[in-house]
Amino acid sequence: MAFNKGIKIFSLEKDLNIFCVKAKSFPFDIRDAFSELIFKLDAGPEGRTFFGISYQDSFGEIVYKASVLESFEGEGKELGYENFTIPKGEYLSIRIPDWKKDKTQIGTAFRELTSTLFDFTFPCVEWYLGNDVLCMVKLK
Repeated sequence: MAFNKGIKIFSLEKDLNIFCVKAKSFPFDIRDAFSELIFKLDAGPEGRTFFGISYQDSFGEIVYKASVLESFEGEGKELGYENFTIPKGEYLSIRIPDWKKDKTQIGTAFRELTSTLFDFTFPCVEWYLGNDVLCMVKLK
């Protein structure tokens, strides 16, 4: 299978249990959703792993959920949030270095990734890694 030069296969070795806050509207309220999530974290955001989960609903609207990796089993439920699992397996991915310089790169990366053979039944995943973001779609 040949991909564009920026697309790589990423193997996620284990399931990632996260919990989420839905943005009221996409893309305008993404920052607010992350702020709400961070406010609820006991020890603050330091050392935590953040994700963005997005998909199209039945009306064609993009649903976006700011998310964080659970630091212990049941953390999200304890805080009253929706839980979600990013399952282990293979993902098509594009890593964007220093993504804050040009946030439009994320949308461009997902347009590129979703033009390939991906599992369209599973949401798109943004994995925030310091100053970089790994954009991922589940491989069929």
